[in-house]
Amino acid sequence: MSNLEKRFEIRYGAVGGQGIITAGALLVDIVVHKENGYALESPTYTATVRGGPTKVDVILSNKPILFPQATAIDFFVCTYQVPFDLYKSRLRDDAIVVVDSHLVTDLGDTRSWKLHSIPIINETKKQLGNVILTSVVTLSLTQKLTGVIQYRNMVDFIRQWAPADFLELNMEAIELGRSLV
Repeated sequence: MSNLEKRFEIRYGAVGGQGIITAGALLVDIVVHKENGYALESPTYTATVRGGPTKVDVILSNKPILFPQATAIDFFVCTYQVPFDLYKSRLRDDAIVVVDSHLVTDLGDTRSWKLHSIPIINETKKQLGNVILTSVVTLSLTQKLTGVIQYRNMVDFIRQWAPADFLELNMEAIELGRSLV
């Protein structure tokens, strides 16, 4: 796997309907099918699936994963304040943290996080017209900031995964994610 020599833990937080659970599933599929690594995802939904806080923890490794729970998050992307408040626990002091600059404004103590404040949702809506594409934008942000998957493998996988009518829009989502960093 790209730049992955040990266990790497990722958490995506959002509200239901933003596509963040899909981002976790895509990342796992790319790691397993394109990077020959080990990966698992553990999504959490609240009682209000659409509009309620959601998260997905993704664990990546170059070895079999023996303990399937995230304990020291290396990379966290969150697109809404309530899930940020709920799910910022277990972040490493040196974690890379990406928050939506319009929707996550109360960060509290950011310790020594490598913080990126980016208008993810607004730019996805404005440039692509559909918030559900946040999944691919988030995947692309992850690739660029962490290098845990190769760019070419991400593009190839999305080309196979996306419906033909939406392929070009998904390719634009990849480029948008890269340009936001």
